[in-house]
Amino acid sequence: MKLHVEDRGSAKIVWLAGSMTGGDERAWVDTVTRLVDETGAHVVLEMGEVAYVSSAGLGDLVRITALANSQGSRLVLCNLSAFVDGVLKTTRLDKFFDVHKSVDAALSAGS
Repeated sequence: MKLHVEDRGSAKIVWLAGSMTGGDERAWVDTVTRLVDETGAHVVLEMGEVAYVSSAGLGDLVRITALANSQGSRLVLCNLSAFVDGVLKTTRLDKFFDVHKSVDAALSAGS
C-alpha cells in the first residue's frame, strides 16, 4: 500500500494506492491512526487507487472510524474504486462510513 499525506487547512488528505490488507501492509493503519489521534482532525481517505480490500482491511477501517468518532475526529472515505464501493455496498458498510464522491465534497461536508 502506498500513501501520501497532504495538509489542506485543518484537514489531512491521505491518498492511498494498492491493496488494503492485513499482515505487513499496515503502515497505512499506523499513519491514519496517528492522524485521527490528533483531536479534532478531519481525515479524508482518497481511495480511488485502492484495487482491493480484504476483511482485515475492512476491520482496520471500522476500528479507525470508531477511534475517530470517540476522539472527536472525523474520518471520511472518498472517490472509492469500483471494487471497494462494491465491497462496502455488499457488506452494507456504506451506511457505516461517511463516503463522498471526491476530496472536495468530503472537505465541504466537514465544514
